[in-house]
Amino acid sequence: MKYLQTRALVLSSRPFGETDRLLTLLAWDEGKIYAKAPGARRVKSKLAATVELFTCGSFLLYKGRTLFTVSQAQVETSFRELLVHVEDYARGLYFAELVERLLPEGEPNPAVFQLLVNAWSMLREGKGDRELLTRFFELRFLLLLGFRPHCDGCIFCGDRNGPFYWNTAAGGIFCESCRPAQQPGISLSRGTYALLKNLQRVSERELATLRVQQAQQKELADFTGRFLQYWTEPGPLKSLSFMAELRGRQSPGE
Repeated sequence: MKYLQTRALVLSSRPFGETDRLLTLLAWDEGKIYAKAPGARRVKSKLAATVELFTCGSFLLYKGRTLFTVSQAQVETSFRELLVHVEDYARGLYFAELVERLLPEGEPNPAVFQLLVNAWSMLREGKGDRELLTRFFELRFLLLLGFRPHCDGCIFCGDRNGPFYWNTAAGGIFCESCRPAQQPGISLSRGTYALLKNLQRVSERELATLRVQQAQQKELADFTGRFLQYWTEPGPLKSLSFMAELRGRQSPGE
C-alpha cells in the first residue's frame, strides 16, 4: 500500500531543505517511522501546526523508497503547554528522545504509544511529582522493550528482607551475604526497593498520589540511569544534559 492513514505522535521535527521538515513519528499501527513534511516551514503552511513536537495527530502518509511523505495532517491533541514551563519541556523532550533512540524502526508498539501520551498528559496537567513520573516512564519503557530488572528478592538466594545492592551487570539485586566482592553494586534502601517494585505495577492515576523521600528519589534515579545506559546504550541524550543544567541552576550551592 502506497498510502498509510494513521494516528501518530511527533517525536522530533527538524528543518529539512529550504522549506520542509523531517519528522520522526511514532505511528499507532506502524511504529517508529521517518517522514518528510513538504513546505511545513512556510508561514502559511497547513502542515506547520501538526508537525511540531508534542503533537498527536491524524496523518495521511505516502510511502516512498526511504521516507514517508506527509500528504495531509490534522491535530488530534496538542501538548504545546509543555513549551511554557522549561522543566516540563525538558522532561517531555527526554521521553520523546528515549523513544526515538531506543524503539526499533517499523515495529508497531501501541503500549509505548499510550505510555508516551499518558506521560505528556500528566506533565501538561501537573499531576504528581515530575521526578517520580520520569522514573516511572523509564521503568515502564524498559519493561515494554523487554528489559525487566530482577527485583523480586536476592538474585542468588531469594532473600527479600535486605539490605539490597543493585548489580547492573547481573541485572538484579543481591543481599548483603551474596553480593559479589568484585562488583558489590549500589546500595538500595528498603524504601527504595519497595518503591522500585511498586512502580512496575501502579497505574498512572495511582502514581499521581505517591509521595517519595528525596533520598529514595536519588537512589532510584541512580538505579534507572545505570540500568538504561548498561542494557540499552542510548548514548548521549541532549535532553539529559539539559535537565542536568536545569538542576545546576536550581541548586547552585550543591
